[in-house]
Amino acid sequence: MDTLKLKSNESNDLYMPFEEDLTTFLKGCRRLMIAGMGNTLRRDDAVGIKVVSGLKGKLPEGIELLDCGTTPENFSSRFKRSEPTHILFFDAVEMRREPGSYGFIDEETLATQSVSTHKQSVKMLFRVLREWSPGVKIGLVGIQPKKTEFGTGLSLPVKRGLNSLLAELVRVVGEVD
Repeated sequence: MDTLKLKSNESNDLYMPFEEDLTTFLKGCRRLMIAGMGNTLRRDDAVGIKVVSGLKGKLPEGIELLDCGTTPENFSSRFKRSEPTHILFFDAVEMRREPGSYGFIDEETLATQSVSTHKQSVKMLFRVLREWSPGVKIGLVGIQPKKTEFGTGLSLPVKRGLNSLLAELVRVVGEVD
């Protein structure tokens, strides 16, 4: 797999900081849906789901949180019914970075590269979402896993990255007007 070009929380990156990229993505947001993907039986692959559970009760009212598990395509009708202006997905993504680092992956990159452990289902879901709601902005935040073999619990570096990510999300999403 190619190394993704994305904005991240790594300090040696040449890109904008993650917080700035997220703020840019959220401009004009009237209705935000946050969706976590992952497999709770494959260690760090569960990190997208942990983002959603970690945000419960910490964001402004009206932001919808959705645990998609390993089959985000099964939730396409829920996305349509909710009519979000912005959908932000979270998933473990192989980025060839330090475990626990995270970055924003824009829709163009999503369309041209396989970035998720849920490869085809995510591409199909994004295509369906685009057909149903041509104006919706779709983004993915990838978190670099360390261990994705069978087992439970996040590795220590991914836990640390998750905590940092949650703090940034609460701060940035809380400031969206």
